[in-house]
Amino acid sequence: MPRRAMLNALALAAIAVFAGLGLATSAAAQDLEIQLDREQMTTFARTHIAINDARDEFHGAVARVHDREGRIRAREDVEATIESILEEAEMTREEYDQITLLISLDGELRTVFEEVMIELEEEGTAR
Repeated sequence: MPRRAMLNALALAAIAVFAGLGLATSAAAQDLEIQLDREQMTTFARTHIAINDARDEFHGAVARVHDREGRIRAREDVEATIESILEEAEMTREEYDQITLLISLDGELRTVFEEVMIELEEEGTAR
């Protein structure tokens, strides 16, 4: 019986820890959600699309390059392009990464992001 009590205690502790992590994630997402209006989400979505396009071009370039120096140049070029995209959007890489993470964790932010992406695709400005 003591072993079972110990396992139950560990299970409850694990649930408490995971519940606490869930609350912390949700609170962090809510903090950003307050600051992230639809216009900012649209800016993020356009930035996201441009970065994905740059990465796609990079993968295509790397597939055609067979020497190490060429791959290094291609990587440097894509990094410079991404930095330029972020600069134009007046966003740091850290901000971009944080928004990306929060969108993946917060269902409401994810829904808004998906809606904006659909709107951009319908406008023809997504690509």
